[in-house]
Amino acid sequence: MVAFPATKRTFDVLVSAALLVLTAPLWAIIILAMTLEGELVASSRGKIFYRERRVSEGRIFMLNKFRVFKQESLARAQAESGEISTKELEKDGRNLTSTGRILRRVYLDELPQLWNVLVGEMTLVGPRPINLAVAERHRAEGKTSKFIFRAGLTGYFQSHKGLKFDLEQEQADLQYIDFCRRASAWKILLRDLQIIFISVYTVLRAEGI
Repeated sequence: MVAFPATKRTFDVLVSAALLVLTAPLWAIIILAMTLEGELVASSRGKIFYRERRVSEGRIFMLNKFRVFKQESLARAQAESGEISTKELEKDGRNLTSTGRILRRVYLDELPQLWNVLVGEMTLVGPRPINLAVAERHRAEGKTSKFIFRAGLTGYFQSHKGLKFDLEQEQADLQYIDFCRRASAWKILLRDLQIIFISVYTVLRAEGI
């Protein structure tokens, strides 16, 4: 386990708290849109939030998202495999609600993870969290990045998705973790800001985080 930098944690708390306040009107619009769609389309009814077990620093936590899938699709996936793979569900657009399709396109379904950051389950920048099935595969393959550092809202690898980038995800994550282990607090903050800005650019171009 890599010691988590105190300055990075302070940055996480300040930024996530500020963003939760600033995006409150957006949350209200999203919740209203989901509620209205549920009233008009029976198959789109269900909970506002979707929570899934993920791994961060080798520990299991509940990751928060806006629900983008139809409730029946989630129930079917749960019944079939016991563990829901949202990546698999996303491959068939029929599993998504209309509002969910828009949220996925601009990555706003990830917005509730700001709460995960605020309470210390995630960080703004770090390896993206994985579900339990993928965690078992990573463990068997000797991949360690998801177990030794706090999971991030975005990461070094994800921020470059859609751009020319030669590193595999595990390599990119380990490079970032090693940087956090060696660099000064201010260098870590500057690197995090750089990754966040690139991530915003990637989102605006509608590329995958």
